[in-house]
Amino acid sequence: MKFSIVLISLLIMGCASTPTGQIEAFGIAASGVTSKIDSVISDYNEANINNKLAKMAQRSKKYTKSDLDPIRRILIRDADKKKFALYKANKALGAYAWSLSELASAGSREKISLASVKLANSLQSMNKHYKTIKNSSEDLLTDEKSSEISRVIAEFSTFYAENKRGRALKKIIIASDSQIQLIGKVINEQLLKSALESRIYSMRGTVLAGYFDDYNNKTEKRSFSDRKKALDAIYLRYVEMESTGAIVLQAQKAITSIMKAHAKLKTELEKDDFTSKEVFNVIGDIVTVHKNYDDLEELMLNCSGEVVADEKKGIICKD
Repeated sequence: MKFSIVLISLLIMGCASTPTGQIEAFGIAASGVTSKIDSVISDYNEANINNKLAKMAQRSKKYTKSDLDPIRRILIRDADKKKFALYKANKALGAYAWSLSELASAGSREKISLASVKLANSLQSMNKHYKTIKNSSEDLLTDEKSSEISRVIAEFSTFYAENKRGRALKKIIIASDSQIQLIGKVINEQLLKSALESRIYSMRGTVLAGYFDDYNNKTEKRSFSDRKKALDAIYLRYVEMESTGAIVLQAQKAITSIMKAHAKLKTELEKDDFTSKEVFNVIGDIVTVHKNYDDLEELMLNCSGEVVADEKKGIICKD
């Protein structure tokens, strides 16, 4: 554990040793943790389809294309439109963070140009999917801030010198902070919805039941060694199912840590402090969340209330 903390510190300090280093470190950490959140939202979006396929797999019968027609109806419906927008919004947040890291470290004008395009696209995507989730026509940024960011991005290819890039990134981070806070808030609100946890838990339970059926049908023909290996695999599926609540909780912590780090980065850059220790600390928080992302033990050790087994969500911390 101590070694891991020291290693994380060295990585962040290495990134933070240049004028744009902390911006690069934030981008790497934030984009890494949003990719973890992707898997949680994807599980939710695919829950209905996975449940259907798991139930089909539990039956020992032959299927034809027509048996998949119910899945086709799931694919074309609009009921989960907002959940897919949530996935896209989170992807856009990750792309924004990664673009910042690329712009901070780019060693050629070509890389700067490509990263600039990615940054512009990520901000547009966040705005689009935010409006879908909120069912609103209101934009994330004011016209004034949007124009300012667009102008800086358009000029980015001329900022080859690192100190000029740092100043340009400062303007973008300060101008876009309100957008990052709003998109983070709406993602967190969606993750808070209990249906997310219960749907994923139910899906994983269906898959686990299929593995139990397979084990029970073959158990008499297996050796002890084979039975033990099969049960080990089933146990891993079981822990994954029971960790559903912990993973969703960590997803919420991840989004909060990104929002906090971006806000702190903005505050310190407004003071022209590109090497703030406070920014170093909040970036470290993102890295810690990433490291403990799917750790059920972490949830139990840090629970200030009561650890309980919820029939619809798995093992959770009850306040």
